[in-house]
Amino acid sequence: MGRGKIEIKRIENSSNRQVTYSKRRNGILKKAKEISVLCDAHVSVIIFATSGKMHEFSSTPLVDILDQYHKLTGRRLWDAKHENLDNEINKVKKDNDNMQIELRHLKGEDISSLNYRELMILEDALEIGLTGIRDKQVPTILYFCVFN
Repeated sequence: MGRGKIEIKRIENSSNRQVTYSKRRNGILKKAKEISVLCDAHVSVIIFATSGKMHEFSSTPLVDILDQYHKLTGRRLWDAKHENLDNEINKVKKDNDNMQIELRHLKGEDISSLNYRELMILEDALEIGLTGIRDKQVPTILYFCVFN
């Protein structure tokens, strides 16, 4: 005796939806493993839950599967999307290095490598900072009392 057909739509009850997700996820991952073993197929499955948790199975390294996909379709899934990310990471690293050098200079470290113009710019920056700090200080009021 088999199960009856169910209507494919979103399960409204969250606990029922979670149980169904867990069972079907395990079933899909099990079938992926079976087809890779039985048929010697290259299989990769990645599932993201609504909570952000990831579940995955790959019969061979994912990079190899993506390369094979690229060869067959001509579309690169990984490199094209992450090339800009690599450029952005390199830019942020360079900015970070420059800021660390500038911070060392402001602390008075490694200033022997600076030329006259750079030293003048550094002096101006320190003067502006010092002026800003002095402006923010609360003036001290001294009260003198004279008693006879």
